[in-house]
Amino acid sequence: MKEQLIKDFEETTVELLSILSSFSNEQFNKIPFEGSWTAGQVAEHLFKSESNIPRVLKGASKETERDAFANTAVIQSIFLDYNKKLRSPDFILPSAEKKDKHQLIKGFEQTRNELRTLIEKADLSRTFTDFPFPQVGEFTGWEWISFAICHSMRHIRQMKIIAAKLNAAGRTVGDAA
Repeated sequence: MKEQLIKDFEETTVELLSILSSFSNEQFNKIPFEGSWTAGQVAEHLFKSESNIPRVLKGASKETERDAFANTAVIQSIFLDYNKKLRSPDFILPSAEKKDKHQLIKGFEQTRNELRTLIEKADLSRTFTDFPFPQVGEFTGWEWISFAICHSMRHIRQMKIIAAKLNAAGRTVGDAA
């Protein structure tokens, strides 16, 4: 399980940075369809939720009295069910202001590098107690890594849909399909 999480973490990091880089600055802040966030808002939401994980993993912890991967199936069932619309907690909702794509990419690179270091050096089998996950409870470090992976997978998919909508809307009659 640990090796698969590390592999998935590396793959989603590459995919996340790739999709973010694929947007032009204009596209990054353009609403693709009614009721949608912009790619920049999706990125900001994802960054707000992920950027605090290193702090949690450096915080208070205790010995885990269960399988350190027990909640990974719950995390996957929540975030990888693309038919289910999820409501974000207010504290990680994106703002309405324009987003700086390069600043967010730099922030993700920094956070992911910090998480990579923690994966290598911290005891992620411990249960971290500073921030219980809403409606689930305290997570082990491995479960926090699983959350980062699954949550980013969900929003990478969302940004791919946004990119497709924006690219389709940008075509003119004479453009090739």
